[in-house]
Amino acid sequence: MAITIALANRKGGTGKTTSSINLADALARQGRKILLIDADSQAQSTTSCGFLPQQIQSSLYELLHLQAQGRSDSGFIQQTIIKQVKPFDLIASKPDLSAFELEAGQVPGREGLMRNLIMEIDQDYDFILMDLPPSLGLITICGLVAADYLIIPIEPTFLSMDGLAQMMSILYRVNAELNPGLRLMGILIIKSDLRTNLARGVVREIIENFGTERLLPLIRTDIKLAESPSYGKTIFEYAPGCRGAADYWRLAESILARSGLA
Repeated sequence: MAITIALANRKGGTGKTTSSINLADALARQGRKILLIDADSQAQSTTSCGFLPQQIQSSLYELLHLQAQGRSDSGFIQQTIIKQVKPFDLIASKPDLSAFELEAGQVPGREGLMRNLIMEIDQDYDFILMDLPPSLGLITICGLVAADYLIIPIEPTFLSMDGLAQMMSILYRVNAELNPGLRLMGILIIKSDLRTNLARGVVREIIENFGTERLLPLIRTDIKLAESPSYGKTIFEYAPGCRGAADYWRLAESILARSGLA
């Protein structure tokens, strides 16, 4: 049975997609069976893995649509999963996913649709990672209901602390009302440069408010991380010797340790 981790932040531009694809690849290269679910209608994880959304035949949208109709098909799920292209498997997204929130608005138990989908495939994986959209819509709620853990990526700016506070509030609400098993895996600071007072101040504030154990290994600023998606590659395919790759490798080791699988 897989450990399911959602990467989410209501604020955009927090490195959610970069972290999703590179953490998936790092975990896979450390011998784990990984599925990445692109749950954002912007389909940036899909694009960053080298796939054009308009060329995707079946995606998360179709899978959730069938779940909502009570017509889930395990064979169709397996056909939808993109395999053997990356070290990890991928359920792709496309812009159609934005329509799902309207279509499923009156479906009973709609918050559990992602969980129901994952239950059909989680025996095949060690970890399932979800790249959730930067909004508090139905897809985000579905992802949090399906998850065992939440990772909150942020940039080291004081404005980002507001987004962190909002995500913690959402976590508590989901805990209380929909998924009492959801836990915070940690806060992931990206584009970190501890030579600056700003970055050091954000780290200090997170430690003071949440404790050292809630701070995941920092991801340092590295232009290679920004370049790699344009080639449809993860950092381990594009520049495996750079510090961005070293940081995501260290992050994967931390996730394994926190999950009891190291």
